[in-house]
Amino acid sequence: MSRRIAALAACILVLTASTAVYAAEAPETVIEETGSGTSISITDITPREGGTDEAKGQLAYGSYYPVEIQTTEEDGIKLLVKTFVVPEGTSPQVLVEKGLTRRGIQYEVSDVLRRELEGSREQKTISQKLTLETDTNDREEILSLLKPSLEYRENGFSGTLLLDEGSVRAKVTDSSNYSYTLKDTREYLGLERNDPYYVPKTTEKNGAVLKLTNVSWTPMASAADNSSVPSLFKATAEYSGTAWGSKEDGYLVTASYTGEVSRTTQGDVIYSIIYEEVKVPAILPESLEFDWRPILTAVLVIALVGGTAVGGFFLVRFLKSRSQGRENNPYANRPKMQRPELLDEMDRGLGDAE
Repeated sequence: MSRRIAALAACILVLTASTAVYAAEAPETVIEETGSGTSISITDITPREGGTDEAKGQLAYGSYYPVEIQTTEEDGIKLLVKTFVVPEGTSPQVLVEKGLTRRGIQYEVSDVLRRELEGSREQKTISQKLTLETDTNDREEILSLLKPSLEYRENGFSGTLLLDEGSVRAKVTDSSNYSYTLKDTREYLGLERNDPYYVPKTTEKNGAVLKLTNVSWTPMASAADNSSVPSLFKATAEYSGTAWGSKEDGYLVTASYTGEVSRTTQGDVIYSIIYEEVKVPAILPESLEFDWRPILTAVLVIALVGGTAVGGFFLVRFLKSRSQGRENNPYANRPKMQRPELLDEMDRGLGDAE
């Protein structure tokens, strides 16, 4: 009896511990289905971690919005397909939703489809200026220093730019001063005497003042036809002095390169996340659920009390019957018989009788 009671108590405890109540949420949705069972709405209000965007009336997952949501059925299994258009390099894992439930149906990811879209090509004209320092302003020498073309690579654009020779300009950036000796020769005619007094001691040339350094005389005419004494003279005066000048030592050359450049941008990627229906056991409506734990606890207590009472009853009865059996037995208080000695006395008695 005790073993039966213990087994019953163990069963009741197991049933009590394994009792669970499930309640299915009824998520809101605005997806409309056509007669073929395919959804054509792109509004998605499934709860996610991405947060809401009330202005668009959608919920973003991983900062991206689905461009299409479809529902269909295959071999009796409901399928939900969400399509996203995302930039190249985006991981599909940021688009996958866990614990997705729609209209009381639970879904889990079964497949991810990927398709690349073709990129676009952009083209434009670029003009790039080049500067170069040189010590000459000779055009031919400058052109020999410039490259005829340049390779352009910037912001994804690439191409070849050609030199525009008409844009080449040289600008002085450095100059220095220097001195030099300036000489000049002047002639003075019709002088009465060959006296240096009649010759100017200084003169000017190119803004510099020159000093007289030498005078030579040439007779021009005599006072009488038969006289050898000249009456007029020509003076040739030589002047010398120091002049200053400046020279250009450096130039900054600018030139323009022009050409067509282009770039190709990567296309976006289309991901289709396919969710498959998860079959779950049917759950009773919340209105039909009943808490059996108080009843099971009462049954357990009654069983334990009843088992204890029955066990005590049988124990008392057993002890009482044992006591009554000793009182009714006339030989109960007699000492035990010495059987070996009794057999010996019986043997001697038989021998004596012979």
